[in-house]
Amino acid sequence: MIAVVTGSTGFIGSHLVDALLARGDSVRALVRPETPAAARDPRIPHWEADLLDDRSVRESRVWEGATHVFHLAGVTTGRTLAHFRAGNVFPTANVLAAVAARATPRPRVVLVSSQAAAGPAPAADAPVRETDRPVPVEAYGRSKLQAEQAVVRYRDTLEVAVVRPAAVYGPRDRDFLRAFRQASRPVALHAIPQRHEFSLLYVDDLVRLLLLAAEHPAAVGRTFFACGDAPVTWRALYDAIAQAAGKRPVQVQLPGVALRLAAYGGDLVSVFTGRHTILNHNKAALARPAHWLCDSSAARELLGWRPSTTLQDGVRATYTWYRDAGWLRTPASAATAGPMGEPKA
Repeated sequence: MIAVVTGSTGFIGSHLVDALLARGDSVRALVRPETPAAARDPRIPHWEADLLDDRSVRESRVWEGATHVFHLAGVTTGRTLAHFRAGNVFPTANVLAAVAARATPRPRVVLVSSQAAAGPAPAADAPVRETDRPVPVEAYGRSKLQAEQAVVRYRDTLEVAVVRPAAVYGPRDRDFLRAFRQASRPVALHAIPQRHEFSLLYVDDLVRLLLLAAEHPAAVGRTFFACGDAPVTWRALYDAIAQAAGKRPVQVQLPGVALRLAAYGGDLVSVFTGRHTILNHNKAALARPAHWLCDSSAARELLGWRPSTTLQDGVRATYTWYRDAGWLRTPASAATAGPMGEPKA
């Protein structure tokens, strides 16, 4: 495989690069010119292109001889739909157009979308499926759905598979870092109701599905949800994190108004500084539904995929990475302790 990866410097993209290199595949990264040198993986070559400029993307030499394209580049924070369209929709359209412009055989494309494109489940016993009508509830989800819709234009000329992951966690992830920090403290605060449940997936399991989507004949032209075996509540996630940290925190539920006020503050920061914070009205909208659940039966039945990482194992590996990387502060009394409070060998 000669794989072009966009978003290689991101959380999921970096794990995908690791997996491709471990298999002996040839990997190329297509990056924005402003991507810092320190963020670029020294093991792979990088080509620069302005993903908002169709000509820049189309004329890049990164496509020459490529057999597969994994498109992960995008944005997860923003204040308006225009921000998200610029980060998620236009780059996708330009990548698809660039691949379609190649002489045959054209590379197969794996587009990484999100469950946010489909929206939440209506009830605990009705997880969303690929055949359900998408109902995104905020701007990020709408932009990811529009990115998926860009594929329709090329359905007769390109081999494309779309993967919609549920919430993804693991080493290097920053979205769940806040939850790990909270659950590791003596008093763990819940901004989202503890009983709310969601589908969760460890990053290594997602990467295995992306590789299957790139190679399995049955993946072409299809969309696949990706999630773990069972739903997780926020309370259960905090409990698993606390166990990995060797803690027994007091868990406190914040009133709903606290999240709304924090989101309002995040919006103000965006307006006055131009920086898009992780908490704003879009993120608050994602937190309101009680059931962010999806069904990954199609990926299991058609591609033979199955997640293999338990919640406990995934949380422990993630906690250990956060701690060792210095993303979590370790109390002095536990500085020589392992993740379960036992002395290190």
